[in-house]
Amino acid sequence: MSTEPTGEGQVKEQGGVDVLDLVVLAAADVDPWLASWRSDYLPAARERGLAVRKMWRSWAGPDTVAVRVLWSLRDTRAFYASRSAANRDPRVAAFWARTDALAVARDRQVLQPLPGAESAEVLA
Repeated sequence: MSTEPTGEGQVKEQGGVDVLDLVVLAAADVDPWLASWRSDYLPAARERGLAVRKMWRSWAGPDTVAVRVLWSLRDTRAFYASRSAANRDPRVAAFWARTDALAVARDRQVLQPLPGAESAEVLA
């Protein structure tokens, strides 16, 4: 996300915010966890403005699987509004408490693109 002055003392936001969730689970727990994620977490996350862009599953060890979910939000205001709404929703805390009881590891990263990082010169 970058900003530019509007000339009126305000700052206009450009670009969105991406959130990358990582949950590492025992292989046998992945499918039940994903079913719970789809039914218990995803609908309210969408209501809070989160949109799933991509999901991945990969082996993290001989018996563990990493699930990665890349979310996007419109801008930083949408990110903070979503976070605030999640903090007020006891279902969110309950879902993550159940996840933490199963997970080998869990991480969330909030990402914003580097200015010009998608141009041909940077990627070449």
